[in-house]
Amino acid sequence: MWLRGKVLRDSNFPLYSIYYYLLFLIVLFFGIYIRFDDVKFWKENQNLAFYKGEPLYAEYDSFYFARLALDLKEGLFKSGEIDKFRFFPDNSSEAKLNEKETFAPKYSVSGHLISYLFYWLSLLTGMSVSWLTYYLIPFMAISVAIPLYFYFNHVKLPLAGILGGLITVSAPMYLGRTGLMRLDHDVFNLTFPFLIAYFFYRFFQSHNLRGKYIWIGLASLSLLLYQLWYAHGNLNFVLVLTFFIAYLWDPIKKFIISKKFSLSFTREDYIFMAILLLPQLWYLYTGPYYLYLQVKTLVFNIKSPTAADILFKDFPNILQSISELQKLEFWEVFGAVIYNRILGLISLLVAFLLFLFNFRSLIFLFPFFVIGLLTFFSGARFAMYLAPFLGLGLGYLVHFSFEKLLPYLDQFKEPKKQKLSTAIVGFLVFATALISQREALSMVSTPKITAPLVRDMEWLKEKTPKEAIIWTWWDYGYAFHLYARRATIHDGGTQASPKTYLVARSFATSDPKEAWLITSFVSNQGLTGLAKILKNENITAKEVMEKIRTGHYYQEIKSPIYWVFTEDLIAKFGWIHFFGSYNFDKKEGIFGKIMVPACKVLNPQLLQCPELNNALIDLNLGLIRVENQSVPIKNFYIQEPNQLIEKNFYPQGYTVAIVRAGNQTGLILAEPPSDESLFFKMFILRKYDSQYFELVYDNFPQMVVYRVKAK
Repeated sequence: MWLRGKVLRDSNFPLYSIYYYLLFLIVLFFGIYIRFDDVKFWKENQNLAFYKGEPLYAEYDSFYFARLALDLKEGLFKSGEIDKFRFFPDNSSEAKLNEKETFAPKYSVSGHLISYLFYWLSLLTGMSVSWLTYYLIPFMAISVAIPLYFYFNHVKLPLAGILGGLITVSAPMYLGRTGLMRLDHDVFNLTFPFLIAYFFYRFFQSHNLRGKYIWIGLASLSLLLYQLWYAHGNLNFVLVLTFFIAYLWDPIKKFIISKKFSLSFTREDYIFMAILLLPQLWYLYTGPYYLYLQVKTLVFNIKSPTAADILFKDFPNILQSISELQKLEFWEVFGAVIYNRILGLISLLVAFLLFLFNFRSLIFLFPFFVIGLLTFFSGARFAMYLAPFLGLGLGYLVHFSFEKLLPYLDQFKEPKKQKLSTAIVGFLVFATALISQREALSMVSTPKITAPLVRDMEWLKEKTPKEAIIWTWWDYGYAFHLYARRATIHDGGTQASPKTYLVARSFATSDPKEAWLITSFVSNQGLTGLAKILKNENITAKEVMEKIRTGHYYQEIKSPIYWVFTEDLIAKFGWIHFFGSYNFDKKEGIFGKIMVPACKVLNPQLLQCPELNNALIDLNLGLIRVENQSVPIKNFYIQEPNQLIEKNFYPQGYTVAIVRAGNQTGLILAEPPSDESLFFKMFILRKYDSQYFELVYDNFPQMVVYRVKAK
């Protein structure tokens, strides 16, 4: 048994088909244009945006996928084996709390099709992965508009599909995740669900067996590719679930009305099921479980902590510092999707009408509409799933007005008038939306790393042992794997563990011995050792940290560890110090504050800083004057070519440092207690305890590197 439907055609109005197709082409052109428009910035900043003739990536996760492509090229990528670049020292088979909970990241095909794709394309074309990213990502990013258009064109709502595509490809959240040089899942994360839904819809609308076999085959293949691309079996599961609901629509409807359920499958029905399900069995069985967990967590905020979560519960929650995981305010949600927020609200309301009047045709999309609605209750990352539906709602507003509402009011009852009015008003709405969304041109995709820093990472690759481990903040973890080819303590996929707190603590403390002991503990024990200590000794996180500080777990450092400071960490030091100063009793930390204001020299002893309310920094009296108030300066440092000159003013107050980088001189201002941190001393001032550290590379502010002494 399969559902039959009327094949929807526009044969009576071929000109309208051409008209809407042209609007669709404008959407594609616009989506590509707003991405390639950023090329102007890259060409104007070639010295920063390109390294050795290669464009640099514009997203942290891009480093990860590019590195996996490089691992494939070098024969390091072996599915099921441990990824030795990540999460040292917990990248071993022994890194586990129990048989179910392991810590070691592993290579896998599932979820990494993007790396395979670009690796194969690189082999085929002879182009580098970075240049392929540069040219292909803008085209891949606008692919979501294609199934949207064809799907809704077949549902006889072409304007909805067109505006759905327009709003999606230019939505700030989606554009920010699919811009120039952003090698990431997101370029197809909307395309696959809409494509699969379209294939499902066409299956049910097909009159003949041959057509049904084609559409179910395409749907099955797309589901498989979606899993290999994104590895979220729960999303594939809900798509398959909607397919079965549609398949059993009439029996379910009959059961609801008459309480009688009858079902009879033909041979073809079983073949369709086999074509759809058999290629998915290897992963689909996990879908219901992970769907249950996500609904429980994201919708009802009920969490099921693992054994490791329970052990680590006293450590600070690192995820609170990640912007895409934070909840947006009501109007901020619309701002993340559409540039006219009032229009966004209207479009959302009409989107509900769209499903109300077309639910049977659009049932396959409904779960993703719900995911988009999660933006109002959960993290900002779901906003890109909302974008298509705001566009669909905006387009449906025109269809609904001229094809349902006005005819109901005895207006525009003739189909030709409806068609003409929809086309004319639709064009006005389309033009308005296009003009509104052109603000997307103000968003510029810029490199997440600069050429000087890549050069410094290559220094690490050339001058440090192959087994060297990078001790730094997590953001550039993937970049160190790609450019330095060195393992890190943590990275953008493992930053939520207590190891990130320990790194933060080592940077925030003023005691180099404590920092060394933390480094020793992490390099020898890792997260695995920490978990076992918490479990076996039955002590708290606070007690473990006290034992680490007092040298209870002292061991010689066996692996070559390098502390690496990079320029971006100055802006991130607020959160680094917050976590590093975390008080386990009060459950809070102190945000660090290190400022790099632009100042001008009035005379050798007096500086004026417009960015600080025109503050005057008096280096003679040791005072900072702001709006008739004076703030004392505790310490003043000035870097000369061969020495650091220090001048002390008051017992309490700010620390001012004048630093040199090449031919440039800048001022750095630090509030207490940030000025006492090893981060400030070792990175900004290059003051360090030679008993524990050795300065091996100084290219301030791009990178400063210390070798941690073994004992």
